[in-house]
Amino acid sequence: MDLSSAPPTVSLPSHHSNGTVLVAGSVFLDVVMAGLSHAPRPGEEQWVSDCSMLPGGSANQAVGLARLGASTALHCYLGTDRAGRMVREMLQDEGIDLGSSCAVDRQNVTVSLALDGDRAMTTVGTDAVPPLGPRTAAPRGLVADLPTIEANLAQVRTWHEGEEPCTVFADASWDPSEQWDPSDLDPLEAVDVFTPNEGEALRYLRTDSVKEAAEELATRVPLAVITRGPHGVVAADGEQLIALPALDVPVVDTTGAGDSFAAGLTWAVLAGLDLRTALSAAQVTAAFTLGHAGGSLNAPRPADLRHLVTSCPVPEEYDLTFLDLLG
Repeated sequence: MDLSSAPPTVSLPSHHSNGTVLVAGSVFLDVVMAGLSHAPRPGEEQWVSDCSMLPGGSANQAVGLARLGASTALHCYLGTDRAGRMVREMLQDEGIDLGSSCAVDRQNVTVSLALDGDRAMTTVGTDAVPPLGPRTAAPRGLVADLPTIEANLAQVRTWHEGEEPCTVFADASWDPSEQWDPSDLDPLEAVDVFTPNEGEALRYLRTDSVKEAAEELATRVPLAVITRGPHGVVAADGEQLIALPALDVPVVDTTGAGDSFAAGLTWAVLAGLDLRTALSAAQVTAAFTLGHAGGSLNAPRPADLRHLVTSCPVPEEYDLTFLDLLG
């Protein structure tokens, strides 16, 4: 399988002409601090240059999709406490449907400290996700991680194999046991687009080659996309392999960049774009968030993407025709 500049065709299920993208996952109130001069030290108070409070976790993907114009619903637990009310209000302001969310007493909260192009986080709460039930309307697309898909496999299969098949987008989750059991990938049977990061893909596939990992995953799903942070992205669809470099943009905070990539890719695939164009849309969407503190708060709108590609060098491998479809 060789690198090719020809636009490959991604063989995915036919889509609903109308419908909602359902994002299922845990949601947090993110408190993001940026501009640290050094790592925190015990007993020290460090003043920083920027702070954002915003919905995080799966809300990053939901807000990213909504801002790109997709009809979006979020399936999650939301707290009835003050933090939860704040998250709910911010999500409703984005036009996100919260009809299938479930109330709990306490909202998940994460404090993220951005430093040296990365971040450190502390979190209180749980990553639990409400069960997906038959009363939830079949979505046009489903965005979730593999554990959520596994926990709801019967329902996901029903949507995936329906008269108008739901396109299923999945990412991996960090394995705290670091065993990277290949059986964790069993839910890929009901997945169309799989987007692990490089570390996850290499560990699960027992290889040190991103290309080999992408090709192997593409034997199990129609489209495998491995994100590599500053090193770009590698994707395989069973016929061709495409690698794109990252955009060269200043990095303020990486919080939510992977989720923004997923939102851009989901929007582009559901719009029927070819693989190179879809990857370009995802890369530009993710790059925009890097220059700002916070994740969902800085998810780009179409005008932001147009401005970004005119204000920074765009690699020649990119195809920017996706901008023509944005309102």
